[in-house]
Amino acid sequence: MAYAKVEHDVVIDKLMEVFRSAGYDGASMAALAEATQLKKASLYHRFPQGKEEMAHAVLRYVANWAKNRITDVLVSDSTREERLDSALNAIDELYDGGRLDCILRALSHGSAANLFRKETGAIFETLIRSFKHLAMDFGHDEQHAEQLAGELIVKIQGTLIVQRSLGGTSMFKAMLDDMRTKFMKTNL
Repeated sequence: MAYAKVEHDVVIDKLMEVFRSAGYDGASMAALAEATQLKKASLYHRFPQGKEEMAHAVLRYVANWAKNRITDVLVSDSTREERLDSALNAIDELYDGGRLDCILRALSHGSAANLFRKETGAIFETLIRSFKHLAMDFGHDEQHAEQLAGELIVKIQGTLIVQRSLGGTSMFKAMLDDMRTKFMKTNL
């Protein structure tokens, strides 16, 4: 009996959903198999190192997505306003307006903290560095640009946590609008 082939990106997306909602420690092989519609044996065939390899694959996917949709955009030849809007819109899309948990946060707790620190840290560092570059293009001095870039990343994470508990999407949208204004406002 032939089984339907499931595309790699679809598998990664489904794995990410489970890790986002259950965290690394809470993501069982049964839940990962059910989400991907693959048998456990098929998952182990694709990911011989098991759940840890799956999480590494998800983080590579996220790093590539962030590079293509955010960091490369932030240093592109578009106007600074277009770059800011594109990057913030991508963030809004990534978190479905604040409805979805952050995969980086989900893979930063419990036993995952040490397993994935290097990868999650690298993604956060790249995002901060790229937003710092953009803030400097808006005329912020280097120190303030770095502070503003870090503030954006911290506010994204904090807002996702608080809004997840309260429901709705207005808090996330307001935070993105506030950060947009802060990037565009300089003392020049």
